[in-house]
Amino acid sequence: MSLRAILGAIGLAVSLPFLGYLVYLSQAKSTTPDQIIFLAFAFSITFPTLILLSLVLFRSLIVLAVSLPVYAVCIIAGYARTFMAFGISCSGRITESFKDCLYFSVSLFTNTGCADCVPTPNLRLLAASEAFFGYLSLGVFVGCLIVILVRLIATEKLRH
Repeated sequence: MSLRAILGAIGLAVSLPFLGYLVYLSQAKSTTPDQIIFLAFAFSITFPTLILLSLVLFRSLIVLAVSLPVYAVCIIAGYARTFMAFGISCSGRITESFKDCLYFSVSLFTNTGCADCVPTPNLRLLAASEAFFGYLSLGVFVGCLIVILVRLIATEKLRH
């Protein structure tokens, strides 16, 4: 068994329980603050781990080009669904509308911010974690893209 296969199996074994718990918590009608803190941690760890693992295993520009949008959509949709389950405040009223929660999630992930929607007190840590990982993911993916491009350029120069 190769090292890549072992790393892939370990990554899936670690990530799948987190993903299952995320789905369970996002469907729950009531949660404790401890569960929300764990949710922020699980979102923060699971998706970047899967994406970085795929980059390590395949070292491909195509994997990066496909994984970045998939990662962004999964994070934004996951946070939007969680905000929808717990409610956010938009224009002074509590809402569970998916459209409002998706707008709020996109603005957090891209760090553009929105003045008309704010997290409820129980969701502040979760909102901060999405903003942090949106910012961090841009840096990680740009760094990975540079490394892959440098390798491609170096390989081309060696061929000539």
